[in-house]
Amino acid sequence: MSQTLPKLSHHLVDDAQYNLMRAVGYLTADERADILDACHFGDVAHIKDKRKSGEPYITHPIAVAEILAGFRLDRDTIIAAILHDTVEDTEVTHEQITERYGDTVARLVDGVTKLKSSKHDKLQNKAATFHKILTATLDDPRVLIIKLADRLHNMSTLDAVRPEKQRATARETLDFYIPFARLMGLNDIADYIEVLCYRNLDHVMYTKLSDKILQHGLGRNFTKEGIHHYLTYVLDNLGLHGHVKVLDNRVAMYRRFFRNRGELSDLLRHYAFEIVLNSVEACDKLAYYLITKYKISDANIQDNIRRPLPGGNQSLTLTYERVNDTIKVTIMTKQMQKAAKLGAIGANSASEASQAVIQASLRNLKDLVSDSISGSEYEADIDFQSAVATIDALMNYLHSSKILCYSPQGRAYELPRGATALDFAYAVGPFVGNIAVGALIDDAPAKLGTVLQDGQKVQIEIDSESAPKAEWLGFIVTNKAREQVLRWFKDLSAVEKQHHGEQALDRALSTYQKGLKDLNEADWDNLFAWRGISSKAELFEQISQGKLLPQLVVSRLFSEAVADKQAEDEAIGKRQSQHEVATAAGVELALANCCHPIYGDPILGHQSRHGLVVHRHKCFSLDAIRKDHPYQIIQLSWRDQDDSDNAPGDKTYYLAYLKLSTVLTDEQVSEVIYHLRELDIGIEKIDVRASDTDIHLLVLSRKHLAQAITTLRALLDFPNIRRLYQL
Repeated sequence: MSQTLPKLSHHLVDDAQYNLMRAVGYLTADERADILDACHFGDVAHIKDKRKSGEPYITHPIAVAEILAGFRLDRDTIIAAILHDTVEDTEVTHEQITERYGDTVARLVDGVTKLKSSKHDKLQNKAATFHKILTATLDDPRVLIIKLADRLHNMSTLDAVRPEKQRATARETLDFYIPFARLMGLNDIADYIEVLCYRNLDHVMYTKLSDKILQHGLGRNFTKEGIHHYLTYVLDNLGLHGHVKVLDNRVAMYRRFFRNRGELSDLLRHYAFEIVLNSVEACDKLAYYLITKYKISDANIQDNIRRPLPGGNQSLTLTYERVNDTIKVTIMTKQMQKAAKLGAIGANSASEASQAVIQASLRNLKDLVSDSISGSEYEADIDFQSAVATIDALMNYLHSSKILCYSPQGRAYELPRGATALDFAYAVGPFVGNIAVGALIDDAPAKLGTVLQDGQKVQIEIDSESAPKAEWLGFIVTNKAREQVLRWFKDLSAVEKQHHGEQALDRALSTYQKGLKDLNEADWDNLFAWRGISSKAELFEQISQGKLLPQLVVSRLFSEAVADKQAEDEAIGKRQSQHEVATAAGVELALANCCHPIYGDPILGHQSRHGLVVHRHKCFSLDAIRKDHPYQIIQLSWRDQDDSDNAPGDKTYYLAYLKLSTVLTDEQVSEVIYHLRELDIGIEKIDVRASDTDIHLLVLSRKHLAQAITTLRALLDFPNIRRLYQL
């Protein structure tokens, strides 16, 4: 083939073109001719451009196209990959690409073209670019896979750039592109990129694990062969026709190692296998055999055939122990395997259940995008400041744990973990949410404030005479639900707002078997002084406008009544946390002793008889309260530290507890104390035990604690370190 290909500007470009043309052999002759033409066009356009390594720049986009050819993507996607940097970096115009290769190619190239404006700072330009990629991907998912292939090749060739640039690129990729790719079901390419992120993020940690994998390579291969032989025997014995494949599970190992999830020696004993069978019935038969034989608990069974993952991927995954090895077996059909390779791009070949989940993800993403921004007019119309806010919301969404709940008709709705039945109602639609009065969760009656679990069936009960209530703002989780409630109240007259605020406060007082009639003049004066207002009408209006939760009003009134009963150390904790919790300013707070939250932890408030108690959002003690009294749980958030009203140098420290899976020597204890004090971290206690070590620290925030853990892991040769929430 090499003799028949036209010569380009450099022998390295010729090599890149040759490799690409070998990879696109699945396309027609005419399509391959167009791709050859695009290689020549791109070579001429980038003729003056060089990579940091000194190679001709065009070798990069051709290599990106070759990566995509491995997925057997179409002619338009391959050509768009070859030309993806031309409009951004050369004199080539959008119109030229349209005329030569068609509207689709031009639109794909435009989708991955960065936005740059000298009138805006780096953060705004980056946010606008992410916003544009998000918008273009929702229009055509092929935009994202081009960008991912681009990022994959760039991440594999970062050696020529500065270490700071390597780390920044790796962090950006982990924060945005990887979770976005997984949400769109593009897990295969995301896995390869994620491993490269770890390599560029921290060479020392990456090399540590890589060397260990190489050292244990022969033993691991021997174990893999044994497990593979056994699983193949099981298929034959059960009369099942299928294929057992050993999976490269390095990405899971690196992820767990970098995130401090397990001992290094334990991670090396993790193995992963994929079994592809002909039918769901065959998958279930094999799963039943393995579950019975190895007594696999429900916690180690993931049935994502009936409940597809976000992005639509379907499989049945079992994790079990066998002779000190941890074995993960992923069972799927051929259709599921094919759909999993391309996620949203291959949605047409996915099952109905998978397509429903993909559509649920796409609906949520579309809610984040402004309807006024579109296509080629993007740069002219975009509000760069608004793009920053949108990307902040997107980042929160991408990094939140998600659940999937279903309507009685089987339609999937994707919600953040911790979402309530009311959040589900608003996900169905504003009209349903506004008149919701209750719910049936898996056919059992439930309150609107009930927290949903993954896979539940939810039916919302409605009453056309009902209306939103101000206290809902205390427990709804999704931005969509919050915005709809606030929008409903905004359209009311001042008199109606006051009426709804009054009703909401009276209902909140009923938690303490009291009502508005029980508040005396001193109580009202206290509230007026707190809010800087002069009348009940103003207070009621603040409640209906979402500026003040009625639950917080009650907490302020009643926590002060019992303040003299609190121990002095608890009072100190209240005064400290009062400055840090933004959503509860002016309310007496206590930090819960059951979970010891620190600044930066996701938090919830429990409206108790002793005031508002701040818990971590995963605190086990909240489960029973949620079940019986969901309205006593309030969404809280920390104040931005830059906005703190503490005096300069006045720092709030929080107690945090760590367990290290290593026994420290006296010399190591001294080193630990020295390095932690260098980070401005206090050490209250170091308790060396027979098989591990506990350390009690005083830190400023969750990030501060993460610094401590990172430092300790590097200092002590990467032991596992767990944060303890209860001693």
